[in-house]
Amino acid sequence: MWVRNTLSVLAGLAVALTIILLAITANKAWFDELGHIELARKADVFIYWQSVLKQAPDNFFIALLISCGIGAMIGGVTTAFLVKKARQAYAILVGALLFSGAVIDIFIFKHPTWYQISLILIFFPCAWLGGKIVDVLIQNKIMHS
Repeated sequence: MWVRNTLSVLAGLAVALTIILLAITANKAWFDELGHIELARKADVFIYWQSVLKQAPDNFFIALLISCGIGAMIGGVTTAFLVKKARQAYAILVGALLFSGAVIDIFIFKHPTWYQISLILIFFPCAWLGGKIVDVLIQNKIMHS
């Protein structure tokens, strides 16, 4: 049982991170202010991300928060769908792991203060909502467990 639950959490985390990273890539392309920043070598990814964050407008961070919320919710849905019991708890675990990664990102890179505060409020509720969606679908017999 614990193997299934562990793999479910890892799958939910992988889905959430994929969505968030794809959204970050698309998000950068939407803003002309960031179009001139190029990644010269893969080893320079930290310098590249610092340059993006320094020059990014507020709308970039708003879109980033939205993508984090959507990623956390879909990651929570994925995890809740794959586990058999305590769906919302495992979905929140995905939110906690995503939040931990975000805290590390905040300590490494400089972000606007309002973004840092907002990030705290995004991962847990969105991941929980993903687990709740699966619970409601199963209770209403729209989805099978």
